[in-house]
Amino acid sequence: MLTKLARVAVTVFAMALAGTTFALAATSATPATTVVAQETPAPKATPNPFSYSGYVRAYDFTRQNASSSAQGGATGQANQQSFNLGISLHGEYKFANSPFTAGASYLYANPLGACSSAADHAKGLPCVSNKQPATNPDDTIPGFQLSTLYEAYLQYKADGLYAKVGNQVINTPWANASDSRIKPAAFQGADVSYAIDKQFTVEASDYIRWENRTSSAFDKSTLLTSFPAGSPGVPSNTLVPGGQTIATDGFFYGKAGYTGLKGLTANAYYYGFQNIANLLWLDARYPISGSKLNPFVALQLGSEKNTGSAVLGKIDASVFGLQGGINVTPNVAVTLGYDTVPVKTDTVTLPAGFSCKGNSIAGTATAATGSFNYLLPTGGSGNCSSNANGTTNIYYGGLASPYTDSYATDPLFTTSLTQGMSDRRSPGNAFKAQVTFTSNDKRFSSYVTRAWYSYNNPAYAQATYETDFDALYRLNKVGKGAYHGFLVHYRYGERTQTTAGLPLFKYNRFQAEYDF
Repeated sequence: MLTKLARVAVTVFAMALAGTTFALAATSATPATTVVAQETPAPKATPNPFSYSGYVRAYDFTRQNASSSAQGGATGQANQQSFNLGISLHGEYKFANSPFTAGASYLYANPLGACSSAADHAKGLPCVSNKQPATNPDDTIPGFQLSTLYEAYLQYKADGLYAKVGNQVINTPWANASDSRIKPAAFQGADVSYAIDKQFTVEASDYIRWENRTSSAFDKSTLLTSFPAGSPGVPSNTLVPGGQTIATDGFFYGKAGYTGLKGLTANAYYYGFQNIANLLWLDARYPISGSKLNPFVALQLGSEKNTGSAVLGKIDASVFGLQGGINVTPNVAVTLGYDTVPVKTDTVTLPAGFSCKGNSIAGTATAATGSFNYLLPTGGSGNCSSNANGTTNIYYGGLASPYTDSYATDPLFTTSLTQGMSDRRSPGNAFKAQVTFTSNDKRFSSYVTRAWYSYNNPAYAQATYETDFDALYRLNKVGKGAYHGFLVHYRYGERTQTTAGLPLFKYNRFQAEYDF
């Protein structure tokens, strides 16, 4: 396990290396030359060191969990609806004759109702005035106000070296922006990368705090060790001593990347989720030349085990994924994906306060019982069976994803709009087919997907199906750089589950946005 000293070294290295490179560039001796008289060139306009961008986003979300609101009221499965309106402003200042840049992003969001915080949402008594009647709020949007300076950083970029320190939005496979609502998630820490040559790059990062997409503050939490608005949070079998958050020290991240050999890309990643788990992740993609169909194959492999104080208990997961695709026409692409996460089994004697009931561990961790130290499958997946001798078989092996859990933004080939295997914290097998259409001018794009998830284990069988539709239209011309103008985005997801008694699940997102 990497020590805290190694994590501090990353931060120091990021700034020291950046500063050293800049100093050398500024103090290098200039060789003597012969002065030749020539015409003075016309002065050039000095570029503006300050740049800005941002968006205004209106978001409406509805989720049908039951055929009527009355049907789900007592069980907490009433239908849901939330609206929010947000503005994000981003500014950057590039220091003259320097590779240094300072930047910041601020977001304010208001649902135009009476809610100022998540605490205002008393279950069954939602305070949003503009929502549909007889529904609960959906705080994945969220349905309350946000006000946050989610980025504030200093950046260095020159000669293949890149370093960034401060509050920042990042995009790595298992810790990313998850920007599918009003605001992205952001991370606080340091990142440094270096391009060794045109083919090889290396990167190391250390992030000590984060701000989830429904929060206005950075803290030492994760989606698995707290109870953020709109997310299930800490498993019920895990003890939360003295409050609502199990504090952890963020994560360390390392990457080695390769690009070359007829378009092959391959990456190796390491995540050290402090006191939760260590994750090794590999991915590769290879385009097959010689065909107008532009076929490709892609591979992903992962291995994860609990580490340190293991605040979420035993984690022992492995994953294998395969994906392939072709362009049926220049505008239509088809992809097929498969992932498997093998089930693991332990036979144990359950501690007092816990039992195996209906193929699932029953009992909530308390100060008296302590935790039942396993990361268990959720969402209706079975996770146990009883033996005649009084012991219990525990079925586990799912991935722990501290920064994407319940967001459906992880990198698995089979993750859908509303779910994936890591969101269920469950082993299993999954297939996903997708057809994508993109117009010639790139202003319209759409896809349809069908996914199948099997969460079977020796004592329990369950299948879940999901069908999704996504359509995005940009009203203005699409160029090579960042898009500027209006866009509308609609997404629909529907699940079918074989488990008896589960509610309906129909999911609509509508987003209207102006980017500037």
